[in-house]
Amino acid sequence: MIDSALAKEIDWKTTLSQELIEQLTSFAQIKTNLKTSELEGSDIAHQGISLILEGTVVICLQTPSLKTVNGIVMGKGDWFGGFEEHESNYTPFFLSQVDKLSLIHFKNTHLQRLAEKNIEIYKWFHALSFEAKAKWLQSQIVMSANTLPRVVYLLLEIAAHKPRLQGEQPKINMSQQQISRITGIARQRVNEAIKQLEKEGLVHLGRGCIYLNDITALAHKLDDLDLSIRDPRTFLIQM
Repeated sequence: MIDSALAKEIDWKTTLSQELIEQLTSFAQIKTNLKTSELEGSDIAHQGISLILEGTVVICLQTPSLKTVNGIVMGKGDWFGGFEEHESNYTPFFLSQVDKLSLIHFKNTHLQRLAEKNIEIYKWFHALSFEAKAKWLQSQIVMSANTLPRVVYLLLEIAAHKPRLQGEQPKINMSQQQISRITGIARQRVNEAIKQLEKEGLVHLGRGCIYLNDITALAHKLDDLDLSIRDPRTFLIQM
């Protein structure tokens, strides 16, 4: 259960009755300091709905052979997950943490019981179904691009979700192995792309992180991509 002060700050993405809000918050769980095993397990990735309070995560869709076919970046204020009327053994998603996460989780079993008693909850499910639509569609377009723009797109999309002070150099807390798993690009190809960006002075590597030296020049690496659905450069300009 979460306190009333926090509940009032939640943007439910649609207008809900006070009764339903109280029912939802009665079983909402705050989760912090999540381990990799908890993020990749079915409880968070598949069994329920979550709201990110702090941090950044990449949600990846993978085939049964464990090859990533799509992925989107989510940050503070974003909702992810979904409601399942029946429990399923199909677990196609995994979560890759970029920055330490703090989130509110609504467990699927509790949502199931509530849905049997209060059909208003389906209005909420419907509203949340549109939350990440643009990100998933844009990500699918980007997946057909060459290695370099795909890597740059991921870095800029993460940077667009990370709060930072004016004038502060963007830093992405991510290894090349992590980028490889998220994008489905071979580790060697990711390394080649990063080295090319380093050679051009656009990024430099730190310990377990990548510093973005020139956002503008990196943004131009995406000029030939179709970013008509979602362009992370727009959000970077606004920051």
